[in-house]
Parts: sequence; C-alpha cells; structure tokens
Amino acid sequence: MNNAPHGTAPGNNDLPSCDTETGVCTVSDAPEEPPRQQPAEKPGPTLIYVGDPMCSWCWGISPGLRQLEAHAHRLGIPFHIWVGGLRPGGGDAWNAGFKAFLRHHWEEIAARTGQPFTYRLLERASFNYDTEPACRAFVVLRAMLHETRAPSTRRYDAFAAVQQKFYAQGEDPTAPSFYESICADVGVAFESFLPRFEHADAKAATAQEFREARGLGVSAFPTVLYRSDAGTKVLASGYATGPQMIAALDRAAQEPRR
Repeated sequence: MNNAPHGTAPGNNDLPSCDTETGVCTVSDAPEEPPRQQPAEKPGPTLIYVGDPMCSWCWGISPGLRQLEAHAHRLGIPFHIWVGGLRPGGGDAWNAGFKAFLRHHWEEIAARTGQPFTYRLLERASFNYDTEPACRAFVVLRAMLHETRAPSTRRYDAFAAVQQKFYAQGEDPTAPSFYESICADVGVAFESFLPRFEHADAKAATAQEFREARGLGVSAFPTVLYRSDAGTKVLASGYATGPQMIAALDRAAQEPRR
C-alpha cells in the first residue's frame, strides 16, 4: 500500500484525494465559486446527488443510491443527478505508479462495497483519466431523456450504465463510441446523441454544472443534498449505505418547516 495521504497517487500530487475511510473523493484545486443565493420562491423538497461517473466511490455507493431514489419516489420527493467534475481535463501521467494506485484503490472499494471492478483498463499503454467527457455524456443523455418524457428513473440508469461500462468492463469513456450501447440501453438514438455530445454547447453546459455544484459548496463526491424551504442539508458526503441515507432523508423530511 502506498503512503500517499488519503489515497493520493504517488507522483500525481494534483489528483483528487480519495479517502478509503470516509469513501469520499475530493476535487483538487476546485475553482472558487460564491454561494448561490436561494430563490425568492423556495422550492419544495428535492434530493440532489452530485457525483462523477468516473469517481470510484460514486460507483461504490451506487446500490445505496438506487435504494434512496426508490424511497424518495415513494415519498414524492424528486431525485436529481448533477455532475460535479472530479477530474475534468485529466492529464496525469499514465505510469506504473498511477496504475498501481488505481488498482489498490479499486480493490479496497470492491472489498468494502461488493461492486464489480475489472482491471483491464490498467493494461492499456495509454489513457487520459479525463472525467469531463463522461460527465458531458450524462448531461446530454439527461436532457434527451427529459425531452422524450422518459421515466425519471431512466436518468440514473444512464449514469450507472456509464459507470458499469467503465468500471466493470474496462472500456474508455473518453471515446464517443463508448456511448452507443448506452444510448440503446436507455432508449436514446445514438445518431442524435453524438452531434450533441460533440457540440460546444454541451461542453459549456457541463462546465456550468461543475460551477453550480461548487456554488452549492460541493467539492467532494459522492454528495447527497436535501433541499427544502428549511434550507439545504447534507445527507451524505462520501460513502454511505442505502439504509443510512434513507434514515437521513427521513430525519430531514421530518424537520419543522421555516
């Protein structure tokens, strides 16, 4: 095991910090963003999950988030998914040290959560661990699913499909072709998805969502927020089980209204 603090890869000091104990990945050098003011007309209760499809702890927490989403649906509370941008741009050296760090980190998460990982990706001669394309793909898929009035649960299907193909199959989410089977799985036409995915507007919308997540005070993933007229409450920051998050939601929903 390496001695880098909080799971930081040796020789990659600008990588996000991933803490094995808390199950949280923190963005390095997160841009400063002033807190967003609450709207004058306060919204009803809402859950916001902020993550990144290439955040390993976001994959580890996925089964619990499925349980939380189902519970929120039973309570009539909308469940929204935002991308926070763990490592947009990537650029880290794809060397033996980085690969060893990833392998060890993934083994720890698999042991703790039971989520499947393959290490086939680590056999590649080159790879840029850039999480922006996966985040942008989800932003586009989410918009297309909304436009077609797909069930709200389809959004998490799309997010989890990206995670599954990356972590359990070892495919490259920076390649546009990666998303062809995912589009088919969630009922979106790949020929319509592709030009939107590659358009500058999608890149701008994704960058804006990263800024908005920072504006909520989120710079670590996975994070689950509960927003109501009583304010914003953190239900989970880092790994938590489904029952733990459900209990936190129930407590937050029972708090007195302002």
